[in-house]
Amino acid sequence: MTRRRGSWLRLAGVAFAGWVVLPLVVGIAFLVAWAPTVIDRYEVSRQTTVDRVRSNRLVVDLARDRDKPWNASVEEAMYVELRNIPPVMVDAVLNSEDRRYYHIYRHIGFDPIGFVKAAASGFRRGGSSIAQQLAKNVYVGNAPTVKRKLEELAVALWLERNFSKDEILELYLNTVFMGEETKGIEAAARHYFGYSFKFEGAQKPFTPMMAARLAVTIKDPSFGNPDKPRNAERAKRLLAAMETRGVGSLTPATAKAFKLEASRRDLREHHLDSRFQFARDIAVREAGSLVPQAKGAVDIVSHYDSETQLYVERAIDRYARGFARAGYDQLVAYVVNNRTGGIEAIVAPPAPTFYPGSTVKPFVALCGLVDHGMTADSTVEDSAVGVPPVANFDHHYLGKIRLAESLAKSRNPPFVRLLARWGASCPNASLAKMGSPFRFKNASIRQMALGAEPVPLMDILQSYVTLASCGRIAEAPRLVKEIRDRKDGRILYRHRPGGVAMNDKLLAGYDALHSMLSETARAGGTADGSRFRGAAVAAKTGTSDDNRQVTLVTFTADYTVLVSVAASNPKRIQRPLTGHALVGLVRRINANIHDGLPVTPLGCDAKTVVASR
Repeated sequence: MTRRRGSWLRLAGVAFAGWVVLPLVVGIAFLVAWAPTVIDRYEVSRQTTVDRVRSNRLVVDLARDRDKPWNASVEEAMYVELRNIPPVMVDAVLNSEDRRYYHIYRHIGFDPIGFVKAAASGFRRGGSSIAQQLAKNVYVGNAPTVKRKLEELAVALWLERNFSKDEILELYLNTVFMGEETKGIEAAARHYFGYSFKFEGAQKPFTPMMAARLAVTIKDPSFGNPDKPRNAERAKRLLAAMETRGVGSLTPATAKAFKLEASRRDLREHHLDSRFQFARDIAVREAGSLVPQAKGAVDIVSHYDSETQLYVERAIDRYARGFARAGYDQLVAYVVNNRTGGIEAIVAPPAPTFYPGSTVKPFVALCGLVDHGMTADSTVEDSAVGVPPVANFDHHYLGKIRLAESLAKSRNPPFVRLLARWGASCPNASLAKMGSPFRFKNASIRQMALGAEPVPLMDILQSYVTLASCGRIAEAPRLVKEIRDRKDGRILYRHRPGGVAMNDKLLAGYDALHSMLSETARAGGTADGSRFRGAAVAAKTGTSDDNRQVTLVTFTADYTVLVSVAASNPKRIQRPLTGHALVGLVRRINANIHDGLPVTPLGCDAKTVVASR
């Protein structure tokens, strides 16, 4: 009897191998062979994976939302590293989504047991490993088809070979949709509980119940997030299962404590406001112009960075009341990454134009540097010119001074004289070489030289980004990084910023302006106080004729920041401001967005120096 039972067991083993194991092995072999085709099609790479995870995403039906961008679905992200996430949070996610993640199937990329169960349901149920879910979220989408599921497996296999398990888990935790326009557990923790994994300090403790409520949200983000009644019960069941399994981060004491927690005890009384709304509207319209042929749903990956936006808005909150008391009720702010040409933060009114004031002066100086042999040490005249005489903000004249000093102290007469001597065609030729759309036109010499007429704000911003990047980026800063067809994952557009043809004189002109505008941020300059933490900063202030609008532009090797405040009714100005009033606000923005970045010197490695006359 025992011998017969052994024979049956051997036969069962052979049958199992023949019907399950062998097809599985053959299937894996097929996937490995087919994977390169899938990887090429979706343009999968380490850098693309990381970029997409770190980016905010819009889900847009262009046919429907092109003219109604507020209908677009937003997924707002705030990246957090795995080392900053509490163990109980990680354990809760793994117990809810992929208990075998670190164990028997460690290097495969998918869970064969879960895959078989999913296949039996026609892929209408779960069963995806964390690597598969990452592949779905970042590349292949969620269409319930066999082809899409196999593509998901192929990408998951690639991810397992090219990232460590910890790296995959970190990326996954930052890419899952968590409901109410949040993406990743950091954004969700802030939104639902007012808690940040990234910042230590005065905040309430992070509890196992909070971890479980976030973890169970992943499976049902729209109807099972912490704002929904069913969330708490699901979280309690998850924690009970974790206690039963003896999960290390859940001690008996904490297990007992979570059972006593009220179902909504940890929720914030007020959620964080969505900060992506204005950027969303611009991004949707931008996408509509970039892919006018697109008719269906697309994923828009943006340059917009929620953390940068948060820093900008916090800085504005600190200074806005002072501006309002002075009579200035409008504010615009942009942060552009000088390495990508992407807009990472934006606060802007509907008006597309502004009064640039003296922020146009560097482009008059560039004409002198490139076409007239001037240098930073060339002499210019700061004395009365014109009728009525062109005045300075301090009502004094300095006589003969260096060109660099005239920029640093924003003296007006030297630039009126230079533009009168050369005409608008000279700086306009330099701007054309830069690829800038900005032009000096439609005004008197005095008005053009002093930026007294409204111009498109984006034209000035683009010009400064080109200057800051030494000509490597010569196009309008963009919010849209990438557009993909939501149905099949095809890339319809990818932002690849381009420069313009460079020559030694133009590069030397950029290099000289980097140095000259650095003086503006030092003692005696109109942007004195703009430097932060030893960083190299260039700056230029601008004030309109009647002080109705004041502006400060700064740039480093990494970022260009433009902030401008205006009075919609100049008659209500109580205390006229100058560009220097924005120094504290912009310095605070810069200090935060540069935190952790290496200090990079300014300059353009010019091969030649323009000779002085």
